[in-house]
Amino acid sequence: MTQKGPSPELPARIIPLATLATPSQGLQPVVQRRQGASHETIESLLPYFNEDRALFTISRHTGGNLYIDREQLIRTHQSEKPALGHEILLTNDSILISVTKGGLLNHLPVLSGLPVVHFKTQSGPGRFLLTCCELILDGALEASPSQTQTRLFKHLTDLLITTLLDSLDLELSVAGRRKHRQKHIRSYIESRLQEPDLTPKSIANAYGISSRALYLLFDGEPGAVSGWILNKRLERIYKDLQSAEYTSMAIAEIAAKHGFRNAAHFSRRFRQKFGLSPRELRQRKLTG
Repeated sequence: MTQKGPSPELPARIIPLATLATPSQGLQPVVQRRQGASHETIESLLPYFNEDRALFTISRHTGGNLYIDREQLIRTHQSEKPALGHEILLTNDSILISVTKGGLLNHLPVLSGLPVVHFKTQSGPGRFLLTCCELILDGALEASPSQTQTRLFKHLTDLLITTLLDSLDLELSVAGRRKHRQKHIRSYIESRLQEPDLTPKSIANAYGISSRALYLLFDGEPGAVSGWILNKRLERIYKDLQSAEYTSMAIAEIAAKHGFRNAAHFSRRFRQKFGLSPRELRQRKLTG
């Protein structure tokens, strides 16, 4: 009579859980090569965000970016690259990875409050991520069983998360999130100090946050944002007035170059901050 069940002479086969196929942690990554000409319009990238997905753009030469949704893509490239209009430059080697936005935010909720995350692909986790994507696109998995492909796509998900964590370089905490947003928003402001219409409201709109949230990033003081902008402008003008490069430029012209429309207002603020007028500072520099 044949004995049912495992033979008493042979131990039951144990399959380690690590060898079993597991889902890719809800991100469902889709890897594609960039399609199109050397200039690809923002509109041509919008379909990648369908079905509530986020988009990674990766290039060996220019690095990688994460756009959490289509609004962030549009807002970023309208405000940061006005010279290109509605165009975004993607190199010939660019790779696109779309993932589920919900799955990504489940792993890193902090991303919902951050600007575009940029990461390097020349070294570190970004280099591993790029290599993994290139292998997938070159057909390295085509002959592999489906469960092997599933396991390897889980590793791809892990690489995506690791790359983002490395790029953020902060703890996933309220304090860390605040520090990162402060850094990016202040950098944004400094790149636009020459614009007279730069206001707390326009800055908040550019980052998709409320004016109150912006004030809180500047220690909660209602005048802190405007005060920070004013001080940065005055510091740049002070530097220009000390520079031989601008000796022949009118003081009013230098002030206008840094976003001041009203010459009297500028002179008053300058004296309040530095204890002398712009003309007195320039004369002191010229006379040694």
